[in-house]
Formats: sequence, structure tokens, C-alpha cells
Amino acid sequence: MKKCVALRCTRLALALAASLAGTAHAAISVDGQLDEPEWAQAREYDDFRITEPYRLTTPEAGVRTKARLLSTPEGIAVAFVLDQAPGVQRIKPRLERDQVRNADRVNFNIDFDGDGRTAYAFTVSLSGSIQDGVLTNENQLSTDWDTEWSSAVSESATGWQVEMLIPWSVAPMRNADSATRTAKVYFARVVGSTGERQAFPAVAQDRGGRFVSDFDPIEIPQYRSALFHYWPYATALHDFIDDRTRYKAGVDVFWKPSPDFQLSGTINPDFGQVEADDLVINFDAVETFFSDKRPFFTENQSIFDLRTPDSGRLIHTRRIGERNDIDAALKLNGAFGRMSYGLLAATEDGDDGRDFYAARLQLPVSDAMSVGWLSTDTGRADIDRRAQVHAVDLRWKPSHSLIVSAQALGSFIDQQGTASNDIGAWVRTFWTPTDRWSFEVEATHFGERLNFNDLGYQRRPNVNELEVTGDYNQRIADAQSALRNIRWIAELQARSNDQGYHLPTYLLLTNVYNFRSGDRVDLYVAPRTAGWDDRISRGNGLWRTSGRYEAQAQFTSARYGDWTFSANAGLLPVGLSATPSRTVMLTAGWYPGDRFNAEFEWGPEWTRDWLVWREGRTFGRYGRRLDYAGVNLSWFPAARHELRLKSQWIAIRAHDGTQYELQPQGDLQATGAALPDFDINELGLQLRYRYLLGPQSDLFLAYSRGGSSELEREGGIGTGDMLQEALELRDSDQLLAKVRYRF
Repeated sequence: MKKCVALRCTRLALALAASLAGTAHAAISVDGQLDEPEWAQAREYDDFRITEPYRLTTPEAGVRTKARLLSTPEGIAVAFVLDQAPGVQRIKPRLERDQVRNADRVNFNIDFDGDGRTAYAFTVSLSGSIQDGVLTNENQLSTDWDTEWSSAVSESATGWQVEMLIPWSVAPMRNADSATRTAKVYFARVVGSTGERQAFPAVAQDRGGRFVSDFDPIEIPQYRSALFHYWPYATALHDFIDDRTRYKAGVDVFWKPSPDFQLSGTINPDFGQVEADDLVINFDAVETFFSDKRPFFTENQSIFDLRTPDSGRLIHTRRIGERNDIDAALKLNGAFGRMSYGLLAATEDGDDGRDFYAARLQLPVSDAMSVGWLSTDTGRADIDRRAQVHAVDLRWKPSHSLIVSAQALGSFIDQQGTASNDIGAWVRTFWTPTDRWSFEVEATHFGERLNFNDLGYQRRPNVNELEVTGDYNQRIADAQSALRNIRWIAELQARSNDQGYHLPTYLLLTNVYNFRSGDRVDLYVAPRTAGWDDRISRGNGLWRTSGRYEAQAQFTSARYGDWTFSANAGLLPVGLSATPSRTVMLTAGWYPGDRFNAEFEWGPEWTRDWLVWREGRTFGRYGRRLDYAGVNLSWFPAARHELRLKSQWIAIRAHDGTQYELQPQGDLQATGAALPDFDINELGLQLRYRYLLGPQSDLFLAYSRGGSSELEREGGIGTGDMLQEALELRDSDQLLAKVRYRF
């Protein structure tokens, strides 16, 4: 009898939830047709407003948008019904997963826990191409994450429709035992011909510090889903230089018995190079950041995505396996009631291999406030080094217009009995008093010996910084005006280090002009005061820089026929004086058909004053010519088949070099010694074929070739000769075959 009463209560709760949000007990056939009767039960959304540019007006007739949402046992079902009049060009190139190109597309974001901490983004273009990613820290999107979900598109003379089904298994969730859950959702549509974005709710990702928190709340029935998958993989890498073939095999495992517990592990993990990094020649004291696209480290990684000002990350998974192969790694995500947790462990091969550990907790203490804790531990036995980082973070949303984030952290390093410890802290406040104005204030302190680079990414320690930003959105009311919006942004950055030296103070001024045609113009100027540069000599002394400025102007076109265009011109000080280098970057996108697209880039840079650190307190001052060219081609000959060519070339020619010495008082003085001319040449090329075997299963064939050279020679060399030499570089020449299949 008690069981019958409980069953009736459960059915009553589900029926009540269905009346609130819509639920369907029959399976939705994801075919883009919306012909199932269950869609009549769906929650409907039709109050879309224009948010790019940020006008908040109703879209014009002919490009109106409606969306629907259903909760089903299989997952969250989402539908879009999109008007597109015959006079509005349809932009539908086939794209690789996560490839960014101009296209008609829709976007659905969902925050399953409804607390504004993490949301999952799903995008479908008119061609059926997809993108998925994770939003953390309110508005920071990473598309490195790929998961399994389904979608379909159908077209008619008056528009098109999209169906999506997002399985319950895509993300960890708190409070998984209740009959319903309160999630937050966001729907958007981009008109490819103009770049106009329509959204519900009417919030924008690039405006202020709030985005995920402002999604629309909805109460939906929830269903439990269990998963167990494993992915064996095998690679064969043939090196044409040493004429050797190397083989490797391993397995990834994913187990999710419930929404609040997920375990993933890997043995001899798959890190075959099928994703090519961009070429970078870095003479700066700051390390170049590269994101991580390896499946094990992108799956359910959001709980570990703890960032700092200046683009820092307390966990940067590219560190793991950076120098040595990885023997094994394990990751655990879950929740106890309202508290979420994550554990990560990995160990590298070899006597100089490292061991990595991380633990993370997040707890919402109220609807307006959450706190978190992170601890990392990195050990390297061969040099007797152990590095720990501990951090406590807080997010507080006292009102709809105000959000406060803060973090206190410390690093504790012991190497061969010598300790090096320090602390840091930062606080950031976003205030959006109206739909036209937004403000940000951020204060940061990083101690001189603060160091979280063993497992994280840190641009620099030893800094005290105050940033104040104001953002105003001006809407053009005149319907006859070519302009639709102007955005005005001003940011002031004042900095010093712990020794009391004032670093240059920056004033960053930005204007963004959005035209009715879909064209866009960005203008940027950043004057800065004189001040001390305490990083340029890598710890060998401070340089007193003069006041200077940088400036940039960029034009980005709408789609014109088969083409899009972008032109960027800039002035950037890179030398001893305030004389800036002159930079140009020209980009063209070509779409001759839906199955093929291409992007071409070319960018020269000239300067008579380029300052390069050589060693100690010694610098070189040169004239410089830099050339950059890139070609990206994508072809989709048939369903499941993708062929991509990615190639980049960078060349630097330095001439008329003079040696300078950094003086104790901070001046750079010429020694009178001439330095030889030199040039640097780098080329990277990858031709990749991909066959989609099934969900999260692929066959790759990737041919990669490239190399770099640095030569001293007198008399200089022409651009054509530099390119010819680059084509002959062959430091790397290999063919990789990889298969990864999900069971």
C-alpha cells in the first residue's frame, strides 16, 4: 500500500512539473521536422531581441525566431523555428566540429544547476555542422570540450527548423535525486548574412561580467541516466626523416552510474598530434598560452577551470605530458548534496617524470553566494621538488546588477630543502546599472615569489594592479542611418611591483561601430606613461621605458557573395624608443560552395626599432621585417568525410643591429658594437583526413611537415627567397594514422 501511495505521489509530481515546463515520455525523433505530438507540450519562447549589436529591439519580419524546450527521459529536447524570407541570403557552409566561420546558426546554452557557475553550449548551423563548449567564469567559452548529442536541420521556402537532443549524461549535476530541477537556459540565433544575433533572454556574452547568471530559469522534470564507455585507440607514426615507424595503443574509460558521480581514467593515453597548434615566434618574457584539446583533459574539466586576472589558470592541463609520456591519469567528478567536488591525478613516465594531483570543492552557501577551494600538488623526484598551490574563491551576487568575485591563493615550493612561499589575492566587481552602461573594478596582488606554473599558467608574479573599466552602448535610433550601434569602452590600468617600482600606466580606449549592412569597424588606442619594465631582462635589472602608445583599426565585412573580408592596421611600440612598428593583417574567407571553404591570411610588419633581450643585461636593437601567411582549406566530399589543410609561415629579418647594455640606473646605453643581421624562418603544414566512424569515434590520417631555422647572414634576403627556404625546411616530416572507437 505504501509503495502505491509513493508511486502516485511521484506521478503527481511529474504531472505537475509537466504542466510547468513541458515533458514528453515518448521518444523524440531528431529529424528536424517537429512533427511529434509531444512538441505541443513544450515550453515556448518567442520574445527574442537583438543583442549583437546590443539594441534589444524586436527582429524584423522575415527573420523572426521561436524556440521550444521539452524534458524527456532521453534528455533535454530543444527546437528552433526560424523564419528566413527568400530575400535574406542563406549562409550554410559545411564546417568541421567547432570550426568558426560566418554561417546561419542557432545556439542553446544550459546551466543544469542553475547557479551561474557552469553552462554547456550547443550550436547547430544551417548546414548541420555543430559546435559544443563549456562556459565558465560567467562568459568564458572553451570549445575544446566535445560530447555526444544529436541534432538535425530541415529547410523550407520560408525558413528552417532545428531539433537538438541533449542527453542527461553530458554533465555532472547536483541534487540528482529530486523529481524536478531548476535549470537556466539561453537561446540564440545568428543571421549569417548580417551577423545579427537574436537572443532570449536578451543578454550578451561580451557585455560586463554577467552572462550565465542572467539565463532564464525553468523548472523541468529530471531523469537519471547511467553510462559506461571505453575507447581503445591505436596509432602508427611514421617518421620520414629517420625512416622509423612507432606504434602506440591505450584506452580511455568513462563511467557515470548517476548524474552526481563520474569517473574517467586513461592508461597510456591517446595524445596523437591530430590538432596543430598555431605557429608563434616569441621573444617576450611571457610564455605563450596554448589550449588543451586532448579528450581526457577536456571532458568534465569545468570544475577545475579556476582563473586569475591576466589570463592565468591555476590548472593548465597542457603541463601534464608536456615533456614525458603519461603512464596513467584518473579524474573524478561528483556532488554530495549541494557541494560539488573534483579529483585529478596523473603520472608521467621516466626518471624525470612528474606526478600531478588536484582537488576541488564548490559549495553554494546561498542563492547569492558560493565558495570554493582548490589544492594542487606537483612532484618531481629527480630534482627533489614539490610544489603546492592552495586557493579559496568566492562569488557573490547581491543583486541583479552586481556581481563580486574574489580569490586568495598561495604557492608553497620546496626544492632540495629550500622553501619558496608566497601569496596572492584579487577581487573583481561588475556593475551593470542600466542596459547601456556597465562598469568593472578589479584589484590584484601577486607576491614576488608566487608561482603556480608547475601545474598552472601564470604570466607573471610580483605585481599590484588596479583596473577600472567603463562600457557604454549607444543605439542609433534613426532608421535611415547606416550605423546601428556604437560601443565606447575605456579602461585604466595602474600597476606597481612589490619593490615599489611603478610600472607603466595604461589607458585603453575602444570604439566599436556596427553597421546595418553587417559590416563592423573596431578602433583602439592605448597611450601609456613612462615606467619601469621589470620583466624584459629576465631578472637581470629594470629598464626605465618612455611614454608611448599603440593603436589599431580593423574592418570586418559581412558576407558579400562568396566572400568575407577583414583588414587590420596597427601601430605597436616594440623598441627602445616610442617609434611604433607598422602592422597589417589581411584576411579573406571564400565559400564557393557549401562543401568547401577557405581562409587566406597575410600580414607584414615593419619597424626601425626592435629591442631583443640577448643574455644577462645585454640587448640588441634592430630594424625588422616580419611576414606572416596562412592558408586554411576545408573540404567535405561526403557525409562523415573531412579533409583539411592548415599551413602557416612566419619569417623575421633583423638588420642593422646594435648592442646595448642595461645600466644600474635603468637606462639602455649603446656599446658601439655592431650585431650581425639574422633571420628566422618557420613553416608548419598539416594535411588531415578524418572519417567519422560513429559517436565519439574517428579515424584520422594526418601528414605533418615543418621546421624552423635561424641564420646570421649579411646583405639581407628577399621575401620570396625566405618563402622558398621555408618550403624546404624539414625538421619534422611524419604521417600519423590513428583510430579511436567508443564501445
